[in-house]
Amino acid sequence: MLPEVASGMIETRHIVTPVREFCKKAKFYEADVESIDFRNNQVAITHTIGKISKTSDWDQHILKYDYLVIALGSENNFFGLLDVQKHAFTMTRIGDAITLRNHVILEQAALEEHNITLRKILLTFIVVGGGFNGIETVGELNHFVRDSVKKYYKDILMTNVRLILINASNRILEQVDEQLGKYALEKLKQEGVDFMMNHQVKGATPTSVTLDDGTTIDTYTLVWSAGVTPSKLIKDLKCEHDSGHRIITNSYLEVSGCDGVYALGDCASIIDPHTGKPYPPTAQHAIHEAKTAANNIINSIKKGKARSNNDSSRKKFDYKTKGMMAEIGKRTGVATLFGLDV
Repeated sequence: MLPEVASGMIETRHIVTPVREFCKKAKFYEADVESIDFRNNQVAITHTIGKISKTSDWDQHILKYDYLVIALGSENNFFGLLDVQKHAFTMTRIGDAITLRNHVILEQAALEEHNITLRKILLTFIVVGGGFNGIETVGELNHFVRDSVKKYYKDILMTNVRLILINASNRILEQVDEQLGKYALEKLKQEGVDFMMNHQVKGATPTSVTLDDGTTIDTYTLVWSAGVTPSKLIKDLKCEHDSGHRIITNSYLEVSGCDGVYALGDCASIIDPHTGKPYPPTAQHAIHEAKTAANNIINSIKKGKARSNNDSSRKKFDYKTKGMMAEIGKRTGVATLFGLDV
């Protein structure tokens, strides 16, 4: 729901809850995970203070564990495009949505009434990626910008506003039925969004974006939603990974060869027994994976680590996806729910 935060449709407090609020019986640390040592059963965590001095170890703490659940999610994949990484906005954290919202407010565009060229550049917004995040972001931004112009910025011509989505393939929302993807595409076009399909971004500056065919588009707003990848920490762990560098688990969510270690969420590769493919990295799957991992850890604690692989109280993760949905703008969306397209 980050796109809705960026457009102001919902407040941050409506979608985030402090961990300490619902985890009152646990000891909680907010920090960065620096390393995981499976051999010695320990995790090194760090915090900002102490990092000012490279010779200081004030920031590092070592946590010992009996059981470990790795659920570190994923991060943006910039495919080695360092200039894009430097100049693009992202939509992975609540702070990203707030930053983008503050940036998109049209006050400078309103100020540049005598410099129409600059005004047009300020009113050009580019989103890269035709997945859920990209489509929801461009839909929300489109309504936010156009509604703002209509209501508050009477001297800005709507014809100067451009919302562009750039996608590497010829389809959007490939995770849902093709007809739903086509519907979303046509609906967004009707709302004024321009699409550049079968194109890739190859470079960026603070004021422009360059495509694979050499086209350059002037803009001050580039939002990157073109894919995610596990963090370097996950990739470097001494365990088995799939081709996408996610941690491979068994059906109990255990990491092979690492006693007492479980993995779930975006950073884990868990095979769906019905399809033979990894489960998709969505919230509905992660929530149920967490329940399965918790059950199996509790079972192991009660019975001791020397439990049998045939222990019937352990649970295999077996979940049927309830559906997929994407909001494509204010009060409009597409979804596949329980096998029905809506």
